[in-house]
Amino acid sequence: MSLSAAQPEEIPLDRDYSLIVRSAELCNPFLDALGEVTLSVRGPVASSVLNWNAALFSPVIRSALMEAVALAAEGGSFEITALDCRLDAALPKQSRLTSRDGGKRLIQGLLAPRGDRVIERYRSAVLAGDSPGHLAVIHALRAFLFHLPPQVVIASYLLQEGVGAGLDGREIGRFLIGGICASEGITALTPPSDEVTVCPPRLS
Repeated sequence: MSLSAAQPEEIPLDRDYSLIVRSAELCNPFLDALGEVTLSVRGPVASSVLNWNAALFSPVIRSALMEAVALAAEGGSFEITALDCRLDAALPKQSRLTSRDGGKRLIQGLLAPRGDRVIERYRSAVLAGDSPGHLAVIHALRAFLFHLPPQVVIASYLLQEGVGAGLDGREIGRFLIGGICASEGITALTPPSDEVTVCPPRLS
């Protein structure tokens, strides 16, 4: 799916959605080429998303996203690999394979920032086959580099799942970003200031 189909005018919260799209592109510059990750839409979008949220996102993927960000802040490269392996074991077989494919495609095309030993060690482990390389973990590490707040980490990951599942911008906004974020109590996706700036990545 082309990212042009997921632009902010598709839903009312233009400023919030534009930040989410921008953040997703920062975390995954290959977003336009992303295939299905763990969300598989079979039948009505609403029920597919509800079932995915209940079975995978809320109990498994969301916590992995937040834990990966926390581990990156602590400098825990070995712990990140362990988290990646736990996520691998928790996902159903098909989701496990597609999540690995999306993550490895991303990490193969990107170098770690100069001096960032945590991400470089993790990247080396993935490329060597010692860590699965799930998209959620790599997304979280990229989000950490750009200082993204937790609610944007979650929303921009949800956008990637929606793009990969072939949803359009209205469906992503309504069922993923609107529906799931609202159900988790995330009511504001941008800080209160008039302008939102995405910080440059940490280099050390």
